[in-house]
Amino acid sequence: MKKLFFLFIALSAITSCQKVIDVDLNETNPVYVIEANYSAEDSTVRVKISQTSSYFDNNSSPQVNTATVLITDANGTITAVPFVSDGYYELTSYAPEFDATYTLSVTVNGETFTANCLMPAAVPLLPITYEFFPGFFGSQSGYAPFLNYNDPAGVENSYQIILSKNDTTYNKMSQIFTQDDQVTDGNFVGRPLFISNLYQIGDSIHMELRSVDKGMYDYVNEAQSIIGGNNSAAPGNPTTNWDKGVLGYFNAYSSSRQSIIVL
Repeated sequence: MKKLFFLFIALSAITSCQKVIDVDLNETNPVYVIEANYSAEDSTVRVKISQTSSYFDNNSSPQVNTATVLITDANGTITAVPFVSDGYYELTSYAPEFDATYTLSVTVNGETFTANCLMPAAVPLLPITYEFFPGFFGSQSGYAPFLNYNDPAGVENSYQIILSKNDTTYNKMSQIFTQDDQVTDGNFVGRPLFISNLYQIGDSIHMELRSVDKGMYDYVNEAQSIIGGNNSAAPGNPTTNWDKGVLGYFNAYSSSRQSIIVL
């Protein structure tokens, strides 16, 4: 009987020590995410519009299919970007004007969001070279390609570099290489680019050099800093060129390409 009494007392003590913890999961109103790319290479504007989802929602972000998307050139000419499907809007055969600023606007439920981006002229890639590097720290040995180009003198240039290995393109935000000309203005640039699995004999190397707006150069660098393990408790989001708290970016860019097979 005494054992039952002490068991009752112990359970009561444990129960009395329990506390309801209210965890703030920041369940705020959804925010629009607009990822827009205007490629001079194929004269196409591509826009993806979605909303951030709930913390408890395991589904993909809700897509926005009812937006009005417009692009305005430096002369003030406005062109609609038609809806395609599943949150995607696309305008083809939209001839670019280099060194001109474009404005993209998205109107949803009566609210309009805008972003501006400069379309730089392409800087030609020189032929790709490559060099063998031995493995280290357990990594596999192999060949790394070199980015080669002549930077135009007297012009502030910012670049994004996209690598491909055979049929795999490394174009995720964390995989994009960046380059500017703060210390290389007007000079030849030759830089090795390392991916996690180096190239081997018989592999094809494809390289795309994008000339981008300075804001997009900074956006990718900020995003990679956050993705790469920023120790801040609240690292935030990269600085976007969209207004009114919209997430994402508007990137107007030109491209130059080179390919080679490792022999």
